[in-house]
Amino acid sequence: MKNTSWISKVIWFLLFLNPILDIITSFSLHIYGQSMPIILGIKFGFLILLGYLNFKLGNKSASLYVLLLSIYFCSFFGVMYYEKGLDVFLFEAQNLFRTFYFPLFFLFLSFLVQKKLFLIEEKYLFYFLIFSLFFLVVPEIFQLGFDSYAHSKIGGVGWFYSTNEISGILAILGPIFLAYLKNLKGWQKILSFFFYSMGILVLGTKVPVLTFFITLSIYFFFFLYHLWKEKKWKKLGAMISFCIVGLYSLFLFMPFTSFYQNIKIHLNFLEIHQFQDLLTYEHIDHFIFSERLSFLENTHEIYQNSSLPMKLFGLGVAKKDAFSIESYKMVEMDYFDLFYHYGVFGFFFFFLPFWKHFSWRGKIEKKISIFLVFLLAFFSGHILLSPSVSMVSGFLFCLEGEKKK
Repeated sequence: MKNTSWISKVIWFLLFLNPILDIITSFSLHIYGQSMPIILGIKFGFLILLGYLNFKLGNKSASLYVLLLSIYFCSFFGVMYYEKGLDVFLFEAQNLFRTFYFPLFFLFLSFLVQKKLFLIEEKYLFYFLIFSLFFLVVPEIFQLGFDSYAHSKIGGVGWFYSTNEISGILAILGPIFLAYLKNLKGWQKILSFFFYSMGILVLGTKVPVLTFFITLSIYFFFFLYHLWKEKKWKKLGAMISFCIVGLYSLFLFMPFTSFYQNIKIHLNFLEIHQFQDLLTYEHIDHFIFSERLSFLENTHEIYQNSSLPMKLFGLGVAKKDAFSIESYKMVEMDYFDLFYHYGVFGFFFFFLPFWKHFSWRGKIEKKISIFLVFLLAFFSGHILLSPSVSMVSGFLFCLEGEKKK
């Protein structure tokens, strides 16, 4: 290929287009009660474009992986046809391609980064986060957004639809956000930090708040260690003082947030009045895992009672009876959903590209972000198996290609 300068522009444009597509989907679901298939088609058009570039540039690993994955897909559909019939095909196909978006996207993108046809700069990931926060925070300020929860708890999700997806994006990009703040001027830092803080608090979910504290703690001890090692006592004292004042201010403000109110609502619902009351399996499942452990037990039982082909190729996601087709209740813990619904072979092929092409090399913010991706995929799904979030994860996984300054 002679002229490749357009590749970077197209990839960054399509990343920033992603929140717009999610907002269109959100309004379609809230107004018409159904998503727009063309939105998913655009996202997969992006994936096909990356695949075309890989094949055109002779990426043999990608060609082999697509061949193996195609064999698995055909086998999966064969099992679904034998077990459930032909009428589940579209339902299963849509979810299958959504699930395997991440490994394909990562494999294609990492090759372009390796060939220096695409450079991932942290500033664009920072701008992308601010861009997404705009559609979350501004509607909430003017009370024009959608609610995070249908009942019981409180919180707002702006113009987005999935609380889990937008909270996942805020969580895994948090380390990049905090690392890039040092490049901004005073008022830019304050405004950006206000947007991010309000975004993670207004959602009312635990994930972005807890990951924010995890990220801050890692940064805090990392810089403390280096300042102590370099014997910069004044800066060390200033950082400790700043953190103490910041945490104290945050705790004063916390009772007025949706996050804090939802914690109280949940604890009152479970009739937990002291810490010891929480230490039961039922309460941990309900409060920490949002009943995911119960869903896991049910899914495991269904898997154990399934046929050998379904154990190998997966249960699929379609649950069929005499009158309708609906989705299984997902565990929303990515590793388990992947294993049970796409089988031993599906689990293997999903992670196959990462064994050769994944690397921890890079700055500390990349390492923390990837750690959060793997962690949240276990506790809170929609990190690896949703195209909106997994696309962002793919950029984070390829950050080692960033230009050194």
